[in-house]
Amino acid sequence: MDVFMHAIAFVLQWQNLAALAGGTVVGIIIGVLPGLGPSAGMALTIPLVMSWHPATALIFMGALYKCSNYGGSLTAILVNTPGDASNAATVLDGYPMCEKGRGGVALGISATSALVGGTVGMICLILAAPFLADFALEFGPAEYFLTAILALSLIAAVVQGATIKGLMAAGLGLLLSTVGFDVIAGHLRYTFDWAPLEDGIPLIQALVGLFAVTQALVLAESASSISRLAKLSGSFWEGVRDYFRHPLIVLRSAVIGLFVGVLPAVGQSSAGLLAWADAKRVSKRPETFGHGAPEGVLASETATNACMPGDLVCTIALGVPGSVGAAVFLGVMIIFGIAPGPLVFVDKADVIYSLFVALTLTSFLVFIIGMTVASRLAVVTLLPNNVIVPLILVVSLLGSFAIRNEMADVIISLAFGALGYIMLKGGFTPIPLLLGLVLGEMVETNYHRALLVSGGSYSIFYSSVICKVLIVLTVLSLIGPYLGPFWKTMTQGEK
Repeated sequence: MDVFMHAIAFVLQWQNLAALAGGTVVGIIIGVLPGLGPSAGMALTIPLVMSWHPATALIFMGALYKCSNYGGSLTAILVNTPGDASNAATVLDGYPMCEKGRGGVALGISATSALVGGTVGMICLILAAPFLADFALEFGPAEYFLTAILALSLIAAVVQGATIKGLMAAGLGLLLSTVGFDVIAGHLRYTFDWAPLEDGIPLIQALVGLFAVTQALVLAESASSISRLAKLSGSFWEGVRDYFRHPLIVLRSAVIGLFVGVLPAVGQSSAGLLAWADAKRVSKRPETFGHGAPEGVLASETATNACMPGDLVCTIALGVPGSVGAAVFLGVMIIFGIAPGPLVFVDKADVIYSLFVALTLTSFLVFIIGMTVASRLAVVTLLPNNVIVPLILVVSLLGSFAIRNEMADVIISLAFGALGYIMLKGGFTPIPLLLGLVLGEMVETNYHRALLVSGGSYSIFYSSVICKVLIVLTVLSLIGPYLGPFWKTMTQGEK
């Protein structure tokens, strides 16, 4: 208890509150800019914090890392362009709500998700960090491989709405993830001697193309505004009220976010998509998902905000980052002499618990910012498309270029924009393709590692209890869409 009291007193010092506020604002700005994301934001601001107290620097970086997700949700909702891969699921219902003139409601749900999901996640992290880290150690390469396959099968079946089409899109994503160096053999694959692809297809550039460029092409087909009603209905506070009308979805999504966050390399994008799929599966109105269902925004945003604290578990307690952003955060810890591992909760307890307290306060600060700016941001959906389209293209392509300062990245984004547009016209959603890209390396690497561990025996993929459970869940996710109609036909036939 004493360590917590000291942590609270430390965080309430003016310089730490200033670092907290600064990290929050910078994180939201970074999140709003498509293509940057928390990893780039932290990397850019490392020189700024080098002379700071280690705890103050971590507070700034932690707030930036956490709040970039909320910033990304703003563009995901308003212009169908997620600021980062973690906001990919938010576009499924957030943007359709904007088209109906309910952008303010969606922004209210997003801000409340940041408050509740982030707070619940931080409380669970504080109470259960050592236990969650021990659970993560139970996962070997076979379990990670099957977890990725389960995530892909769930998204393919539920998000796409048609299992075969979803599997085709996910398969294409997995195929594209093999471009670049072979993670096992070390030789180049499918690069066509083009140097920018040697490290693989860059995820952020692909995301910018699949969502920002594709959406610009779609909006360019019409001279109207994003809001098809050309007016705004609902308010931020209506979104807050809608959020608390679904406590079970909130709880389930927070649990999914925490669980996914604890697993290294799975990432926040998977958490949001899995929570969205789960909410649709248990909903009494699943047909509304993907067409502006508030529960869809609620589930995805709650899960991604709860995922970040879980992500920190592996980073701090094991030294195993759960995402690219966490990897940069790990580097910041090491720069300031904070060695990750179980002993960090003893040796650097003052620094770690000050970080935890600060991140808990950040959730409330994000809500306050959302409350003050949401209604003003929602007006963006009323601007004519001939104004919005150039802005989307300029900002997104600049963000894509700024990551590595290469025109090749702009070409990659434009190519994926064309691919996304073709997919939409063909009745495909790019979400399974994106998840295939995200999880492709995890699938391939852990598949080979599992076989190396077992000496080439495939029995390793069903030897443990966790593997058996994951296999059953994967099969159910694939046949689930067919079981409902089959059961309905059978019961109606009996009548």
